[in-house]
Amino acid sequence: MSHSFVTARAVCIGLFCAVTINLLMLYNDYYLDNTPLILNHLPTAGMAILMVLIMGNAALRRWYGRSGLSQGELLLIWGMIGVAGGIGATGFGRAVPGFAAAPAYFTTGTNEFGVYLLQHLPDWMVVSKDPDNKAIQWYFEGLPHDQRIPWGEWVIPMIAWAVFAGALYCVMFAFSSMFFQQWSERERLTFPIVYLPLEMTREAPAGRIVNDFFRNPVVWVAAAIPIVIYTINGLKTYLPGIPTIPLSYSTWGFFPDRPWNQFNLGWAYVYFSIIGLTFLLTTEVSFSLWFFFVLYRLSYVFTAWLGAGGTGFWGNWRTNVIVFQAAGAVFVMAAFLFWSARRSLLAWLKRALSGVSDMATDLLPARLTLILLVIGFVGLVGWVILAGASWWAALLGITLFVCVVLVLTRLVVEAGLLLVGTEAIAYEFVSGLVPPQWLSGPTLATFVSLRGGLMSDLREILMPYLMNGVRACSLARMHARKVMGIFALTVVVALLAATYGRIATAYKYGAVHGDTAYNLGWQGWLYPHAVKFQKNPPSYQFVQLGDMKILPVTGAHLGLGAGLTATMLILRAKFLWWPLNPIGYIVCGSWAISMIWFSLFLGWMAKASIMTFGGATAYRRALPFFLGLVLGQAIIASVWIAISLITGSPGIYMLPN
Repeated sequence: MSHSFVTARAVCIGLFCAVTINLLMLYNDYYLDNTPLILNHLPTAGMAILMVLIMGNAALRRWYGRSGLSQGELLLIWGMIGVAGGIGATGFGRAVPGFAAAPAYFTTGTNEFGVYLLQHLPDWMVVSKDPDNKAIQWYFEGLPHDQRIPWGEWVIPMIAWAVFAGALYCVMFAFSSMFFQQWSERERLTFPIVYLPLEMTREAPAGRIVNDFFRNPVVWVAAAIPIVIYTINGLKTYLPGIPTIPLSYSTWGFFPDRPWNQFNLGWAYVYFSIIGLTFLLTTEVSFSLWFFFVLYRLSYVFTAWLGAGGTGFWGNWRTNVIVFQAAGAVFVMAAFLFWSARRSLLAWLKRALSGVSDMATDLLPARLTLILLVIGFVGLVGWVILAGASWWAALLGITLFVCVVLVLTRLVVEAGLLLVGTEAIAYEFVSGLVPPQWLSGPTLATFVSLRGGLMSDLREILMPYLMNGVRACSLARMHARKVMGIFALTVVVALLAATYGRIATAYKYGAVHGDTAYNLGWQGWLYPHAVKFQKNPPSYQFVQLGDMKILPVTGAHLGLGAGLTATMLILRAKFLWWPLNPIGYIVCGSWAISMIWFSLFLGWMAKASIMTFGGATAYRRALPFFLGLVLGQAIIASVWIAISLITGSPGIYMLPN
């Protein structure tokens, strides 16, 4: 079989899309309140552009008899859009500029941010330390008509933050090269997110304008469901009298009496794309994702029944579970991923040290991968130390962070989660694991800024986009190493476009008038927390036996999370019937799962029922229907985004934000 080539036209189209998306993103997502262009791992913008290019191919075939873009070219463009869009959103552009300007802007004479936060940050990390500086005031409030954007004041902080991001990207490229072959070939993970783009881009048979996927009526019957529903719901913006079709239901208040009033599943949302992708998963994975969420919420009933207060092992239950138990689970899961890949990693390390490379195995040259890994990790730790943090806190926090990146990437490529995240965040982990007196003001200030800037919202970390993009292109017979090179170029272009787009749009409209979560909400919680922590340090609690202190409470939860995860991994290895995958435990307390748990449940129930009563044959027949659900939601979301951008009217949300 011949290989698809990386063509200049595909790269140019991909880079054009990357720049355009990053310039439009803030305006579309937060000033018009549309379905976000990216903000998940099967982004609407990527699917929309893919559909337009496929339609263009069909037109070329119909009218001119030409084939147009090949499958490999289409998938390369799709992969570049994900890589670029993730950087423009929570991967860098959404939060970093705001957090470089926010410390001084929010400092007043009464909140003491200047004393306990701003003075501890280095000058190169912020735009200014002067609350009256016009550059930061105009960023949040809007640029006066007779003024120009003061770009000069942004150069140093943006370069500084880009250095941190660059070191992080080095680690992600290295991890991708190290683990791709293990996950795709040896473990044969399904990469569920890649499945639909592959089906959409398959070459049409001779004499046909479109391929068999688009000619399947089952696909379009399913696609019609979200298209019709969201057409009706979207018209309400323009015709307020039209009733909407509800796609969510509140579970609040089901149980009025204690302790069962603590059992709260929040909102049950129906997201067609998540239902469709869940159908591609193994029932073990899909069951674990929603089951652990329900179990986690049930645990509140147990702690309420115990009458647990704010102290001891059962006190502060939410934080101890979602931060420290999740951190323990992440460390064990990351160790397991390294252990399961030990043979391939040892072979890679030998090649790296000897200077040879295996073109069939290494996405990047083995020695380059090692260099990127070392430079990236040392650069991350060094950056945090230069910012003022203690060396041990920098090492501990960055180690947790890179482990989270690896584990969440595994969740995306194995479980196909559009939204992924964990509350095992370095700031909460470091500040709660050790006695408060161990933490200096600069350490807290640095980790607060990093938490808001790059460490909290991990929906769009780069590595899953890299892995999915390379997987899609490799299945289309493209040269994986060249694809990685194009993705690296895309990262550089996207970083520049995202920074410019975010800053320019904020000055035009005023940052506080759009994306209030990142320009008002996070600062309103994080900064007072850092001040309170230093002024009135929290008590450091121990698990006690009588009067004897045995173990710090946070350490006990860390150990419990590690122990439960290790136990589940062992049981999965020894017993084929074991039904629980620890990935559900790792993310059970995250915001992402709280938004999509009901759709995960519906997808699991559909697949489990079909496999139980119809077997593999029924599953294969039903699969186009569930892919059609994903396609239909992408199509109607794209239509409403286009209408909103043209009219300037607010749009409609179809995915959580």
